[in-house]
Amino acid sequence: MISIVTEQELTPRQSDLWLKGCQSVETKNYPYAISLLKALVKDAPGFLEGRKVLRACEIKQNPETKKKTMFGGMRLTTLKKAADAVLTSVEDDLENDPFSLQANEMLYNAAMELGLTDLASFALETICQGHSTNKKYLHLLANHYIKNEQFAEAADAYRRVLQVDPNDTVAIKGEKDCTARASMRSQNWENAKDFRSVMKNAAETADLDNADKLGLTRAELEQRLARLSERYAADQSNLAIVRDIASVYEQMEDWANAYSFYSYAFSLSANDVSIQAKALEMRENMLNSELVALEKAAGANPDNAELQARLAEKRRERAVEQVTDCKARVEGNPTDPQLRFNLGQALFYAGEFSDAIPELQRARNNPYLRIRAMLMLGKCYEAKNMYDLALRQLEEANAELFNMDDTKKEILYLMGTLHEHLGQKDKALDSFKVIYDADYGYRDVAHRVESAYA
Repeated sequence: MISIVTEQELTPRQSDLWLKGCQSVETKNYPYAISLLKALVKDAPGFLEGRKVLRACEIKQNPETKKKTMFGGMRLTTLKKAADAVLTSVEDDLENDPFSLQANEMLYNAAMELGLTDLASFALETICQGHSTNKKYLHLLANHYIKNEQFAEAADAYRRVLQVDPNDTVAIKGEKDCTARASMRSQNWENAKDFRSVMKNAAETADLDNADKLGLTRAELEQRLARLSERYAADQSNLAIVRDIASVYEQMEDWANAYSFYSYAFSLSANDVSIQAKALEMRENMLNSELVALEKAAGANPDNAELQARLAEKRRERAVEQVTDCKARVEGNPTDPQLRFNLGQALFYAGEFSDAIPELQRARNNPYLRIRAMLMLGKCYEAKNMYDLALRQLEEANAELFNMDDTKKEILYLMGTLHEHLGQKDKALDSFKVIYDADYGYRDVAHRVESAYA
C-alpha cells in the first residue's frame, strides 16, 4: 500500500537521488534535476516533497499552458492503468506538460482512490496554477479542501474564484463560511454555545480580509483601519480583528505598529507559530528601517565622527538582535533547517563563530541549503584561522556546483584567499583564474591574475 513518505524515510539510493536532484535545482540545471527527480518519484511514489520539486522544475522548463488535444497528449497506456501504477506513469505525461488537465485529473483520482489526500490536493493546485481562470477546477479545489476540513485553504480557493468572477454567489457564501470555520478552529470555538454569533463575527471579518487581496490605496487602508479600530474598541480580545489591524499596518509599512499588533495577536492565539513568525518579521523590518535611515544619514555626512560611531554601534546592536530573533524562531520550530541556517548565519555576523558552526552543520544536511551552509562554514573556519578545514568545506561545495554563478565565484574567491594564507600561491592563482576566465570584472581578480604575469 502506497503512503506519503518523508525525506527521512527514503532509502539510501533514494536519498542520493534526492540530494543530487536538489543540488541540480540549486545550480538551475533543470533538465538534469528532472531526470533525477522523476526517477526518484517513480521509485518512491509517496514522496510528495520530491514530486513538488519535480513539478516546479518542469514548470520552469515548460511555463506555458498547452492547448488541449483529444487525449490531452496522454499515452493510452496511462489512461488504462490502475491507481498505484498511475502515480508513476503519469509523470511521463507531465514532464513536458506539467499543467495538463487530463494528467493532473488522473493523478488526483488515483491519489483519492489510494487515500493520499495531500497528493490529490497538489494535483488540483497544479491545475489551478496553470488554469487560474478556470472556475470549475477552483470550485473543485475548494470542495476538496472542505471535505478534508481544511477550511483556510478552501476559503483561499474561493477567493481565487472571486478574482475571476466577483459575482459568483457560491464562492461568496463559501468564502465567508470557510473563513468563519477556519477562525473558529484557530480560536477553539467549535464548541461555542453562541454558534450563530461566532459565525456572524467571523464572516464579517472575512469581508474585511477580502480587502487584503485587492491592493488598496493608502487612503483606503486608512479607512479600513478606522473600521477595524471601531470593532477593536468593542472587542479587544478578538484575534481575527487584531490580526487584521496588524495586516493593515503591515501594508502601510508601519512596522512598529504592525509588530505591536502581531505580537498581541500571538498572545491571543494559543501560540500560533505562523503569527509569531509574522511578529518577528515585522520587528526585523522595523529595526532594518531604522538602520537604513542611519546609513543614509552617515553616507551623506562621512566626516561626522559621531554619526559614524552611532552607525557602527547600531550595526553591532542589529547583529545581536538578529541572533535573538533567529533563536526565537528556532525555539518555535526547532526542526526547520532553514531557521537553523538563518541562526547560524546571524551568529556568524555577530562574531559568534563557534556557536554558528553546529547550526550550519545541521543545515548542511538539507539538500536545499547544503551549498550555502558549506560556504558559511568555510567563512566560520576562516574566521577562527582554521584554514585547512575551511578549504575542505569549500572544495566540497565547489565540486558540487557546475554553473559559474555568484555562489561559485564567491567560493572560488574565498578558496584563493585561503590558499594565500597557507602560502600556496599557485593554488590561489588557479582559483582566481577560474573566475577570471568567466567574469573579468569580479572583485579584484583581474588585478590578481594579471599581476602574476607582470
